[in-house]
Amino acid sequence: MGSKGINNKSFTLWEELELRVSTDSGKVAIYKKTYNDTREGREPLPIEDRSYFVHIPVPNTKGGIRKSLLTKDRTTAITKVNEMVVNVMVDLRSGNSIIPVPVEDVVEKFLKHKKSRTRGRWESKRDRGKKSITSERYTLIEGKLRNYLIGFLGKKTDVRTIPFKRWSKWEEWRIENNVRKEMGRPKSVTIQNEMGMIRELWRWGIEEGYIPFTPKLPFQGINLIPDDKVRRDTWEANEWKSFVRRVRDWLNTTASGDQDFVWDAFVSYQMLFFLANSGMRIGELVKVRNKDIQFRKPQIEHPFKNLSALVQVHPSTKTGAREVNAMGGEFAKRVQDHSKFKRLDDFLFCHLDGSQFTTKQFHTWFKRMIDFTDENARWGKQFVPYSLRHFYATTRLQNGTSTVALCNNMGVGEQYLKKHYSHYLTRLADADLMKMNNEIGVGAKVIPDGEDFFIPENM
Repeated sequence: MGSKGINNKSFTLWEELELRVSTDSGKVAIYKKTYNDTREGREPLPIEDRSYFVHIPVPNTKGGIRKSLLTKDRTTAITKVNEMVVNVMVDLRSGNSIIPVPVEDVVEKFLKHKKSRTRGRWESKRDRGKKSITSERYTLIEGKLRNYLIGFLGKKTDVRTIPFKRWSKWEEWRIENNVRKEMGRPKSVTIQNEMGMIRELWRWGIEEGYIPFTPKLPFQGINLIPDDKVRRDTWEANEWKSFVRRVRDWLNTTASGDQDFVWDAFVSYQMLFFLANSGMRIGELVKVRNKDIQFRKPQIEHPFKNLSALVQVHPSTKTGAREVNAMGGEFAKRVQDHSKFKRLDDFLFCHLDGSQFTTKQFHTWFKRMIDFTDENARWGKQFVPYSLRHFYATTRLQNGTSTVALCNNMGVGEQYLKKHYSHYLTRLADADLMKMNNEIGVGAKVIPDGEDFFIPENM
């Protein structure tokens, strides 16, 4: 045993072992640092209380491998070194990377890969490829991985050394380290979606050779949400009627704002009812232009709905192009009638300057409506914009719409419908079995309408 190095980067108890990873590499050595990385104000640890480090020379690498052995005991240190050397030899023979691969580096490489697949606003999956994503989706993935995955694993952690059991701590850590604390505790479905993003990154990392092959991907076998619990809060019929009355009061309070504020309140109000009557995704609705919608008289007459609508969903959206048959076409017609932007290529749901309403902006207005009406506290639920789509689906099922027709209109598969709405399907089946005559589908019920909103003449 001896010393090596000079000045503040010298090492003591330097001991070369009769171990090599190959015939053309140097000997493996263990040592302790003579300098001590301690927090300010703390006394340096005595040499005997400091941990051993290992230096493993590796051919064709700069400096080889240097790593703490996390033990101050020599015998334990040598045992660990023997295991490490065997692993390095196996990696060398199999062509795997020897140098540590930091989590941060893999994340950045993956994000670069995803960004290269980001399609333009008006490109479809068919134009750019089935695995392409929207810029909004990329931004979401980027935020999740940088804010959470890197924080969870540590940016300098070697991705090759992460034990599988580490992933079992994800849910607990994620809840305690929520970046958007003002939004409260993240929902299980949010955490589940993030788990899917991480699995995708891991699969890509394995394919690219950054991560060693493993028979199990992160979180495999870990199900945070039982299938019968994967549900979003939504309104029952009586709750919706109450909400309509209260949100109408909210709309009236916006009349005192400036023109831009009043107009945006008006547009978001109409979007609220159109979404509840169409089942469209917000990202689909905000891309609708005047040329994409046709208004027509509904096939079934009823007191609330004067117009229905046929909407062409843009191919750049999540599920690509499709036609949506929507009740409540008058909600979209009101915006179109009062808007200054009536050309075919103009956005239907736009601001006073004609610019496109965004998904994020509607989320903001929806929260204002929910906060004003105190819906979450009144019903003990957590309403989100998706609740409107959920409400549409449950209402249509309750009124006898076939699952095939509903899936086509909403742009989902039957398996999705069974997973998320199985409790409603069971409820309907039970009710139907108790009937003397099958009345499902007779006299379609409709979602009640709020009163029209006054638009100043100078708008």
